Amino acid sequence: MPDTVLAGLEVPTERLVLRPWRQGDLGVLAQAAPDPYIASITSVPEPYTVEAGQAFLRRMTELSAGGVTVPRAVEERATGTVVGHVSLRLRDLDLGRAGLGYWMLPPARGRGLAREAVAGLTEWAFDRLGVWRAELCIEPWNEASKRVALGAGYEREGLLRSYQVMGGRRCDVEMFARVRDG
Repeated sequence: MPDTVLAGLEVPTERLVLRPWRQGDLGVLAQAAPDPYIASITSVPEPYTVEAGQAFLRRMTELSAGGVTVPRAVEERATGTVVGHVSLRLRDLDLGRAGLGYWMLPPARGRGLAREAVAGLTEWAFDRLGVWRAELCIEPWNEASKRVALGAGYEREGLLRSYQVMGGRRCDVEMFARVRDG
């Protein structure tokens, strides 16, 4: 995937702009780091330091420039406030598949913003990258994330036992997928 497709890409939705991470977003990472769930499943640095936050931002830029992932800050259009993160993993793009991941800061949860971010990036992947199948792996206990997936048009496909490492241990996940129309 050429970096020109991903560099600087913004994906607008009704209430959000999914945009590249910026230096000015370090405060968002500082807010996210103490959340035990975010810290256990993402690369948000915990404990947080400015240096670790800057390393996170560099990594997001490198992943995007290298065509590995489309990591985006989730910014509320009305306020310009970053409330979370959504990413599109392109490891299986040659097979027509992409994986999504996301997290939201606690004050943004329960407002439909994660659903809108996931649906928006999924549609972009279908339209711009030719993805045929988008996947979300969700911990079996995470009912809120399952609601996000279902609300964004994903369907539950089943349980994948010992599928991935999260928080340093192998975990079961439920696979949710959305397939492009046509």
